[in-house]
Amino acid sequence: MPGRRIEHHAHAVFLPSGERLNIDRPAQWSVPAWEFETELYTDLPVRWHTARRPGQEVEAQVRRTDEAAVAFVEACAQAADRAKNPDEYGYFNE
Repeated sequence: MPGRRIEHHAHAVFLPSGERLNIDRPAQWSVPAWEFETELYTDLPVRWHTARRPGQEVEAQVRRTDEAAVAFVEACAQAADRAKNPDEYGYFNE
């Protein structure tokens, strides 16, 4: 029987001003993941990305197996910078 690990998640959304938007859901949460799901969940200790949403908001998402990982802070900083400086990241205001 495969073992289980805890997968930690974090999510934040930023307005074009760089201000964090209250989306009425927890910023961080944890879920169990089976070891056979390594390609989906636990193949890397930390995964994070930022993405522009319709309406010019930028979101940061982080998945990690190490609760103490600093990736959420880094992802939020990049998302806030992308929101404030869209031209530097190839996003143009419409």
